[in-house]
Amino acid sequence: MVTVSSATATAPTLFPLAQCGSGTRNMLTLGCMATGFTPPSITFKWKDSTETALTDYIQYPSVQSNGMYMGVSQLSIKKADWDTKDFVCAVEHSAGNKEVTIRKPVPPPPISPSLYVMTPSKEEMRDNQTASFACLASGFSPKEYKITWLKNNKPIIEEVTDFCQDEQKGQGTTLYSATSFLKVNESDWTDLSEYTCQFEHITGTQTKTVKYEKGDGCVVYDLEFNFNEPTSENIFLEEVFPITCEVKAKEKGFTSIKWMKEDKSVIYEDRGEHLKNTFTVSAQITITKNEWNKGTPFICSVEHKDHLGSEQKTYQRNNGEEQKHPAVFLLSPAEDVRRNMVTLTCYVKDFYPKEVLVAWLVDDELVQMDSQKYKHISSSTIETGKTYYSIYSQLTMSMDDWKVDGVFYSCAVYHETIPKTTKMVVRTVDRTSNEPNLVNLSLNVPCCKP
Repeated sequence: MVTVSSATATAPTLFPLAQCGSGTRNMLTLGCMATGFTPPSITFKWKDSTETALTDYIQYPSVQSNGMYMGVSQLSIKKADWDTKDFVCAVEHSAGNKEVTIRKPVPPPPISPSLYVMTPSKEEMRDNQTASFACLASGFSPKEYKITWLKNNKPIIEEVTDFCQDEQKGQGTTLYSATSFLKVNESDWTDLSEYTCQFEHITGTQTKTVKYEKGDGCVVYDLEFNFNEPTSENIFLEEVFPITCEVKAKEKGFTSIKWMKEDKSVIYEDRGEHLKNTFTVSAQITITKNEWNKGTPFICSVEHKDHLGSEQKTYQRNNGEEQKHPAVFLLSPAEDVRRNMVTLTCYVKDFYPKEVLVAWLVDDELVQMDSQKYKHISSSTIETGKTYYSIYSQLTMSMDDWKVDGVFYSCAVYHETIPKTTKMVVRTVDRTSNEPNLVNLSLNVPCCKP
């Protein structure tokens, strides 16, 4: 009697497998997977690009899944051969023979970073008498690099306190970002010293140098106008807020200071006798959030005995570019074993306009700027590219506090591009996960100065 099988033979499909890690000692493992074949009988063979048959391999028994079979073979090779040869996995099967070539991937071309340096904020210098810098290198490959801080062209070692790194997988290439932090005394920054971040990479060495500049004023003849703008807390948490105009002169003799609208109508005016005996005069008005958002102009005008007529300067928010939502990253915790401290870093990048508010919460409780348990500082915003801005904020705590289980740390970011129904973007991390999570909250959370 003759038995006839109704099953149809199906040829396998081959998939090459290369080891992701560095292997052990001087050896690497390559793999070859055959799928979707029947009947189960299959034979693996290996050779290299010189047609030399290889024998140091293992073939595993075929396994069945959904009526078809899968087989795997592994080959051990020397690392030196992986650098110079290709390897061929061949299978013999009743439905047809197949082979596939495995070769070492060609590394992608190196990519140089974009390098930025963030300078200390006025609030940090005022409240803490310290000056913190951040050097941000983004979008580079490969991963190996070195960051060095220099003061007046001499390397700094002891004041570099924190270092963090993250990676972003692009299309076919893994791009890396690195951040290095430097903290010095306020006096070491305001003495007009130059601070340089030096980034060394296979693509070359890049440097960015910053230097303290006294004031952000605009000088008109020998009168210096300065505008004290609203804080981020004012902008995002209040409906009205103050704007102050301060004017300095080399000689005494002011006779008036006033604020006007664009149509020259007077909002506030001071012509008191006390103005004559001072080198500096100031005047404050209150504007609405709507006036701020629209970029409504306001004119500050002064009269001085040494000037004919009045001198004036216009204050106006710049609304010239298209708005862009911030990208928010909570970097992995940086542990400073020597100081027994842990620092969390919130990196807010590529947003416009530049006004932003960053706050920290511990188990949903706001961290106050004067907290004795937590140290909270934020950098000034820097321009990254032609129109976008970035900022970083740090929360530092003791190692003992960080090791307490069940405590969640959140970075909350306010920006006018975030929908009113959402209010803010929040990134949260705890000690056990070390992995930040994205949360969009619709809450009116009180906040602190950045």
